[in-house]
Amino acid sequence: MSGSSSARRILVVEDDAAIREAIAEVLSDVGYEVVLAPDGMTGLRIAAELSEPCPVLLDWRMPVLDGPAFLERLRKLPRGFEFAVILATADRSPAVDSAGHEVAGVLSKPFDLDELLRVLERLSRS
Repeated sequence: MSGSSSARRILVVEDDAAIREAIAEVLSDVGYEVVLAPDGMTGLRIAAELSEPCPVLLDWRMPVLDGPAFLERLRKLPRGFEFAVILATADRSPAVDSAGHEVAGVLSKPFDLDELLRVLERLSRS
């Protein structure tokens, strides 16, 4: 896969199927290649298999492998720190605040999809 395609790719790790599909539809409509994972374990496997790092929209609370564990394991991959992670959460706990320094952004659920697009645009410029 070429570098230009990875610049417009995003991995969405979200356990709620309706949210996952709505995000995928919006991002696809604006030109993103959207890769979907229903849980953190699947998302981690996909991230490890991608030829180039890409932004990750990460749900914080999920079964199988939650956001904190996903983030910890992602960072241990050979290029794990090259993935810009955007947290999506309704959680207001100190754990989310402490993860804030490790991520590119935190979106409070329910978030406006335009807010996600603004974060992705900022990431593409940096």
